Amino acid sequence: MKQLASEPWISTPLFDHELVARLVELGLIDAIPQTSGEIEYQLPRKAAPL
Repeated sequence: MKQLASEPWISTPLFDHELVARLVELGLIDAIPQTSGEIEYQLPRKAAPL
């Protein structure tokens, strides 16, 4: 989450995709499909309070 606070990132193969999917479902992070087929993740413009 620290990295998301400063810049968007793309998940690596050794990544907990289930956790990230849940965070996206909860609206805590945005998933942005890239033309390369990868997914970029970032905090929403109006981040939900933790």
